[in-house]
Amino acid sequence: MNYVKNGDKTEKLLYISGINCDPNNATKEMVAIKKKFMKTDGILAWHSYQSFCEGEVTADEAHKIGLQLANEMWGDKFQVVVTTHLNTKHIHNHFVLNSVSFVDGKKYNADRNSYAEFRRLNDLICMEHNKSYLQEKKNKSGINYVNYQNRNIKYSNYYKKAKEDLDLAIAVSNSYNDFKNTLNNLGYEITLRAGKLSIRGKDYKRNIRIERYFGEDYSIDNIKKQIKGLYLPEKKLYYKNRKPISVLSVISKPKYNSFYSMYIRYCNILNNYPSFIKKYNVSSVMKEDIKKLDKFSKQAIMLVNNNIETEDKFFEFLNSKVYELSDLKQKREELWRKYKMCNEDEKLEIKKEINNISNNISKVNEEVKMCEDIRLRKEDIKKDLKIMKEREMIIDEHI
Repeated sequence: MNYVKNGDKTEKLLYISGINCDPNNATKEMVAIKKKFMKTDGILAWHSYQSFCEGEVTADEAHKIGLQLANEMWGDKFQVVVTTHLNTKHIHNHFVLNSVSFVDGKKYNADRNSYAEFRRLNDLICMEHNKSYLQEKKNKSGINYVNYQNRNIKYSNYYKKAKEDLDLAIAVSNSYNDFKNTLNNLGYEITLRAGKLSIRGKDYKRNIRIERYFGEDYSIDNIKKQIKGLYLPEKKLYYKNRKPISVLSVISKPKYNSFYSMYIRYCNILNNYPSFIKKYNVSSVMKEDIKKLDKFSKQAIMLVNNNIETEDKFFEFLNSKVYELSDLKQKREELWRKYKMCNEDEKLEIKKEINNISNNISKVNEEVKMCEDIRLRKEDIKKDLKIMKEREMIIDEHI
């Protein structure tokens, strides 16, 4: 912290800012969070930096970009100190990140996924400010950080939920204003910056530039086209009864041989098919309840399919799955070691085996997670049943 806040490098402490903390008292505030969650050991903080090409930015620009990057990367969960150093030809930002989250006390996971996220955010923010950015290139380890970033977006709960809600809002809307109102009802704040749409969940500080993260399908123009039925993205189930139309098909005047064909034409023009799903505004609370119901349904199906009727059978099943998961992971590790030692022809076969084992690991891992959720919820269920019985006894006595 003393190094990044060095006055000789930061223009006499002019370019020092704190996110979720006071930069003048950041160390004490970060330690206080660690003590609150009883996580004062291990890695205390993470340090990263962002460097610009010589003569490309002013100090003000660099600091502004650094704050934007830190806010989007960590602002919803962590305390960060951002400083801009001017003592070299390349103006650069330093970031000091508390390893413990002030929201839930969880430690920051600095892996390849998070590094890929940091790198991609840097590149996209620099592109927005017309600054140079990193180009993807091959390296000795063969790591492609774009793949890690795509995986991070796919499995991150925040991004996953946001994408689901965006798709829902598009599906149930008749106009772009309907779309925005539906997102507001689902608990999202909408902002428009430089012709790009951003959304932010009510429980998060991080804005999601939807076109940046989810692709061109979510540009404002394409969202409007999807709502009107003029554009049909792939793998969108809610469009199965909604046929895309082209401007030419509306303008042209083909001859109709029956009343039904004329009816279909006007359905196309008005984009109003009777079989299309009804348009409801679903509240965020109801949406969460539906997700819980889906989760409980999956758990119930798992219990029935495996004939789990008693607590003993449940724990027997859980232990067997834990051992199975451990065994599969061990086999996969052995195959990876073998993969590194063999020739190219053998590698193809081994890679197939590894992929098959990985698929099995995902299935077993999901079953283990469902069992753990049931186990943790078991005591709450017992308490609820006990309360219900006590209430029934009181009612009976009263009668």
